[in-house]
Amino acid sequence: MLSLKSRARRFLVLAALACLCIPPEVEAYCTTRERIQLRNEGVPPLEIDRLCAGPAQQGMAPSVPMPQQMPRPRFAAMCMTSAGPCPMAVAMPVGASCACYTPWGVVPGVAQ
Repeated sequence: MLSLKSRARRFLVLAALACLCIPPEVEAYCTTRERIQLRNEGVPPLEIDRLCAGPAQQGMAPSVPMPQQMPRPRFAAMCMTSAGPCPMAVAMPVGASCACYTPWGVVPGVAQ
């Protein structure tokens, strides 16, 4: 009759051999929920990345790539001129032409 320690050792050896027989395509990954749970349990981020072997995934990866969103235009509230900056009454896209009104006249500039 085998002792409990002997059975445990045999089980661990068999489990290790089974893990070695798994093809590389079946790598472990973690869902976002699993990553959050690991973080809440105090596991450091580098260890989570190592355990999960890659970026966070929600179940299966989509077969069709997601379309990229257009970047939102940036808006400026200051007009930069050779005479210095001035505030604009209306926000404009960065790089648009603007002007500052000075006691010496209108000075053209660029929205930044």
